Amino acid sequence: MPNVLVIAAENSAENYGAQVIDEFKKHNSGINFFGVGGDKFVERGVDVLVHNRELAVIGIIEVISSLLKLKRIMKLLLRAAVEREAAAVLLIDYPDFNLRIAKKFKKLGIPVYYYISPTVWAWRYSRVKLIKKYVDHIFIIFPFEVEIFEKEKIPFTYTGHPLVPMIKVDEERGAFREKLGLEESEILLTLLPGSRGTEVVFLLAEMLKAVELLAREFKIKVFLLLADNIERELVTGILEGSSQQVVIIEQRQGHNLINASDVVVTTCGTSNLEIAVIGTPFVAVYRLSKLSYFLGKRFVKIDRYSIVNILAQKEVIAELIQEDYSAGNIVKEVRRILQDGDFRREMLVEFDRIREKVTRGQDPPRIIFDKISQDLKILPNQKF
Repeated sequence: MPNVLVIAAENSAENYGAQVIDEFKKHNSGINFFGVGGDKFVERGVDVLVHNRELAVIGIIEVISSLLKLKRIMKLLLRAAVEREAAAVLLIDYPDFNLRIAKKFKKLGIPVYYYISPTVWAWRYSRVKLIKKYVDHIFIIFPFEVEIFEKEKIPFTYTGHPLVPMIKVDEERGAFREKLGLEESEILLTLLPGSRGTEVVFLLAEMLKAVELLAREFKIKVFLLLADNIERELVTGILEGSSQQVVIIEQRQGHNLINASDVVVTTCGTSNLEIAVIGTPFVAVYRLSKLSYFLGKRFVKIDRYSIVNILAQKEVIAELIQEDYSAGNIVKEVRRILQDGDFRREMLVEFDRIREKVTRGQDPPRIIFDKISQDLKILPNQKF
């Protein structure tokens, strides 16, 4: 019975990995998955050797400060791959860690598959050399990435974006707002402070300052969408410092909450595309430690940070990054969304265009299953 090591070190990576694992299970492939993941992997019978909250660090400085822990985790995974005679490795996103460990798997002669390409089109293009050297096959999700990997002669498969099939709005907007106790005249503001503890620490306090200022102008109710791998205590500890009531909502109701919201304030990241596909106006924010930002900025080759603006090739939503990230600027952009009807309508029209771009009838989990099962000579519905 083949063993496949999978590394999904972040919340979004685990969601995409869970889709792939479900596809293998659907075909009774007999694969045993083990490695790095979270509760969703555990539910699917994956032998989680390292919980992904152990790898939830951001920024160059934060990574450096965690190097000893990361090396220890890397050794554990390499040892497990050897002991279990892994037939293949599936790495999902998280390039700083995954490209480093890919080199070691390659030396061991284990086939390396990579899902969700490092954003070489945005920064650190030199990573294509590492991909070419240490990755046997990469699965890419954006159409504009095709040209890059063709030019670099790196074996790839374009799968389309895996996010769209995951979006499940199963409660009508009005009914969900009523369930949350909103009056008709109240504005529903949702906060997404991140899926990593360091993001929550860097971002949430400023969001709360903005909420307090907005409450002076608007009749609002504020909800916070808690990422699966964020400890509730971390968030409640920060919320204690705010005079404005903020209700925490679990991730399983996230799509209904976003759909019911009038405006969202969110970190830059996967959530941006998710919110745009659902069709709710939002403001994207981000902040790193000053040193991490200074060291990382010289590698960035694009002017936009949100995938929504990158796909649109223009500024559709406001990006409040680093020095621009302040309570006052959040208030300014939220006010513009709520009060400028033309601006809001134009944003929603662009969201429709983006939704069409990323919804092309692709089936990423099936494409990945077909490729890996073919390479490993696993037949659909094969019994072991």
